[in-house]
Amino acid sequence: MSRGRRISRVKYKIPSEKISKRYLREWDNKTLYHYPEHYPKLNRSELFYRDGSICIDIGCGTGEFTNALAIENPDQDFLGIEISRRAIYYAVHQAARYHLKNILYIKADFKLLEPLFSQNSLINVFLNFPDPNCGGENRRKHRIFTSNFLDLMHKALIPDGTIQVVTDQKTFLIDMLEIAESDHRFTKTHPERYLETFSPPEKTRFQIAWEKFERPVYRFILTKNL
Repeated sequence: MSRGRRISRVKYKIPSEKISKRYLREWDNKTLYHYPEHYPKLNRSELFYRDGSICIDIGCGTGEFTNALAIENPDQDFLGIEISRRAIYYAVHQAARYHLKNILYIKADFKLLEPLFSQNSLINVFLNFPDPNCGGENRRKHRIFTSNFLDLMHKALIPDGTIQVVTDQKTFLIDMLEIAESDHRFTKTHPERYLETFSPPEKTRFQIAWEKFERPVYRFILTKNL
């Protein structure tokens, strides 16, 4: 079952003006590409008007995982980034339902946001069930986790900041691990090459779907070296 099919089952409900103003930013990809300076930097001061660093969930989907983290960590701010309007509208409605004060969602193509990342602005980065773009070598360029991604994260993460990657695709996992293990700016936080359990405070609909089919879930965690 594809990621797209899971999202297509989510009810499409446009947020009210009040909810959108509080929780949602919809950024035009064409404008992002040509005029990124028109948008705020992805840091705590420009998005949450507070000092410090934030956590981001890249490809947050329908927001179950992100909202649960925000509930459990009220003193930390969370940013969810998702390209699907249907998915992010669902996430926003759930954030409003829980009256969260420490979360914001941005509908945009993550790959267009690179100019907006600030130095030492992130404390934790989550990349859960990214699309592996299976279908041939020519599609690998569309993957998020690349050496360029680690360049960007090394700039944006604070020292000792972390990147957590989760996938149900073993071959995809190994591809990403080979990139991570060749980058000496980062170290895995666990002695095992990868971990085979993932029990977050709230599972995404993707994780629930894969587990119903008894597909194992793999993950690894990197920390930025001092």
